[in-house]
Amino acid sequence: HTGADRNNDGEDAVEILNDLMTNNSVDSTDPFGLSIDSLSISSGYPAAISDSTDPVLHGSFGTVTKSLIASGTTATLEPADNSAVKGLLYRSGYSGTTGAFFATSTFGSGKIAFWGDSSPIDDGTGQSGNTLYDGWNDTGATNAALALNATEWLSS
Repeated sequence: HTGADRNNDGEDAVEILNDLMTNNSVDSTDPFGLSIDSLSISSGYPAAISDSTDPVLHGSFGTVTKSLIASGTTATLEPADNSAVKGLLYRSGYSGTTGAFFATSTFGSGKIAFWGDSSPIDDGTGQSGNTLYDGWNDTGATNAALALNATEWLSS
């Protein structure tokens, strides 16, 4: 999300990843078909799309229904740049190419999964003094299934 400059070098994760998508030695024309939005969303439970055949939403680790935003962002999808990009979970009131909280894409033999927040995979045991979330076990979301299904898809 905007302001997530963890190493204090003046660049946050949004800037770095968006630069990677348009300034690299392989394909500088948005190879994965998405850009990360410059937002800092404080809370929410993005919902999964209805797609019973998607292996990330309906994988061997369970069915994904929602995720958690505790301080995150979304992506804007650009299917004209890469038709393989697919939004899987969206903020309330969004669909299509805007407000994607979790998205997947392929390019050549490569795959990516974009997740707009790290809190969903946090187990609440990080560095003391920080605001911690047990997103992995959040009862309002299915983050563990999403993380494990996505990892399985990425590795296949």
